[in-house]
Amino acid sequence: MDSGYCKRFRMDVDLPRSYVPLASLPVGYQLVPWNEALLDVHARTKYQAFCQEIDAQVFPCLGELSGCRRLMREIRRKPGFLPGATWLIARQIDRYKGFNETSFAPLEWCGTIQGVMDRSGIGSIQNIGIVPSQRGSGLGSTLIERALSGFEAAGAYRVTLEVTAENIAAIRLYQRLGFRRSKTIYKPVDSALFQDGADSSIDSLPLGFPASRLHQENTQRDSSRNSQQNVITTMVSSVVQELAVAETPRDVAQSESDEDLHMMPVGASNR
Repeated sequence: MDSGYCKRFRMDVDLPRSYVPLASLPVGYQLVPWNEALLDVHARTKYQAFCQEIDAQVFPCLGELSGCRRLMREIRRKPGFLPGATWLIARQIDRYKGFNETSFAPLEWCGTIQGVMDRSGIGSIQNIGIVPSQRGSGLGSTLIERALSGFEAAGAYRVTLEVTAENIAAIRLYQRLGFRRSKTIYKPVDSALFQDGADSSIDSLPLGFPASRLHQENTQRDSSRNSQQNVITTMVSSVVQELAVAETPRDVAQSESDEDLHMMPVGASNR
């Protein structure tokens, strides 16, 4: 098996934030708060949002409905699960608009977000997904804003999330909402699953690659940017956890411009 790694960013925002105008939903859409009966709706919406995206290759559970259901149950069981940061967006199906308002009006589920908070007061957005047909309408901004409000009401002082490096649209959205990159994470994957070639965020490093190899690869890649040759200062390889984390100094992470991100194509998912 040819193994490689997928580059992901961890992004943080401090709370409370300075005033940010809340995004408004388009006409016909509505926010739906957490309810135990909606656990499976979150799972199905998550599946529709991620099943065709690179995230489903990095995290295989997102590529199967059963995996999304299992993931939602695990999120719900976490001690810090936060209903106030867990939302759905729905809209009334067009063909029922104007129909007898007293009758049942089926809804189309368009987006989902879930949040948990640890005892130290750090919140974490588990997943944010918008189904493909509903992207580009500002639904992701609305979900994040509502989740951040829920975290702040619960006493969180910081919120984190993770995003695949090639998802430039999502990264720029998070930056507009106040998030800043704090870590670069390399998730080992089977590179044979990806067909994007050089445009993919999957690079050919073996599973459990040593820190020296990572340093060599990054030094060669960044030789034309001398000021950033030492961005990665710590490398942890773990075959058991299948995760490698590279610490990025906060001052460097926050100073990197959007030009540093265009090396990856824009992804379709809104995470």
